[in-house]
Amino acid sequence: MANIKFIGREKELNKLDEMSKDGFFLIVKGRRRIGKTFLLRKAFSKAIYIFIWPDKSIEWILEQISMEYKMPQFKNFGSLLEYLFEQNKIVIIDEFQNFLNVDKSIYGEIQKVVDERKQKKKVFQLAVAGSSYSLMNKVFYNSASPLYGRKTHEIDLSNLDICSLFKELDVSLEKFIELWSVFWGVPYYYELIDLKKTAKDTIFNLILSKDSQLREEGKAILSVEFGKDSRTYNTALTAISEGKTKLNEISSMFNNKKNESIKYLDILRREFNLVQKMTPITENPMKSRTGRYKIIDNFLSFWFYFYDKNRSYIEQERFDEILRYFNNEFNAFVGRKFEKFMISLIKEKKILSEINVNRVGNQWGKSDVGAYEIDIVAINDSKKEILFGECKWKEKVNALEVLKELKEKVAFVDWNMETRKEIFVVFAKSFSKKTSEFSGRKVYCFDLKDIEKFLR
Repeated sequence: MANIKFIGREKELNKLDEMSKDGFFLIVKGRRRIGKTFLLRKAFSKAIYIFIWPDKSIEWILEQISMEYKMPQFKNFGSLLEYLFEQNKIVIIDEFQNFLNVDKSIYGEIQKVVDERKQKKKVFQLAVAGSSYSLMNKVFYNSASPLYGRKTHEIDLSNLDICSLFKELDVSLEKFIELWSVFWGVPYYYELIDLKKTAKDTIFNLILSKDSQLREEGKAILSVEFGKDSRTYNTALTAISEGKTKLNEISSMFNNKKNESIKYLDILRREFNLVQKMTPITENPMKSRTGRYKIIDNFLSFWFYFYDKNRSYIEQERFDEILRYFNNEFNAFVGRKFEKFMISLIKEKKILSEINVNRVGNQWGKSDVGAYEIDIVAINDSKKEILFGECKWKEKVNALEVLKELKEKVAFVDWNMETRKEIFVVFAKSFSKKTSEFSGRKVYCFDLKDIEKFLR
């Protein structure tokens, strides 16, 4: 494989290339392993690179920098930064939030250097990166922070583009979706994959087997954010991963204390960006009382469901039982992510672009005979078009049977009932029977071969 870290990063690299012509104070945020450091070092190959260790003194860090780059010794970080800027050096500081552990007064030193150079109209080029969403926000968006309002540019580095990643890996779409369901668009994980093995073998060997490379990865991601408070937040995340997505279900893990549950869920959403509150796509999210919570990160979703849930088995090295659980549950797990996969493709207009939807998501509610759920609902408000979709991670699906059930559920979706144009879609691994029309509605039936054409 080529270097996965740079697949589909042309937009970011072009932005950084344009920025390098002037002065800047850039912050790059993104989850652990997303490729922040590699992006910056690729764009600024001659920059001075500084890593901030969370458990080392500033004196030790300054000494290491001086030794590595054969520079004079500096008594404080501000003096080092000023020296480098005077040498017209671009400076990259990695894990910038770790100054909070090392010596948070350093942010004041950096502020002083930045402000003085601005006043004197002297150029400076500084790029900082951090894996902790909450702590980077604390450093740059808390009005009490010395660096509040100092950044000139920001990149929130996200997952690799689905199409670019699929083309690079050159595997079957079924295998790709299985891998994506766990590893999402995080480049580091794909560099560990042996493409000769099945997706299931790869995932089990990397995460769940004895001495697996990523067995503590979930814990590492969470410790960056939570520190000593990890147990409380882990409880909420475990509940969601097990399908307890409603507030009252999550509250059962906190002795039915709803206010306490809301507090932790809000922190997970707003400060840590790990959880998303979902509402039916046809409802106003500000008014809806039918919210559900989901873990945003595919890897964490898998890790909680398959690793953390079975930690006692792992500690006892009962790997045969873990493998049995994995084999029993994995297909259903991928089925849930298949919904997310198709929603992503619709949002990005890689598929069904002719409908030109302006919002897409899940739909659920109450019917005359109980609760109903629809996997995908996509809406074009201006044309009053509404697409209803079902995702079946199965072979030889009979589309007519799926559409019959879908039609019954659609009748309970209260959105422009009298004037709307309804379109149906079914996504599946393969079909035993397809159709292009059902009960007066246009129908799309996409199997994996059809979907692959749009990705190629």
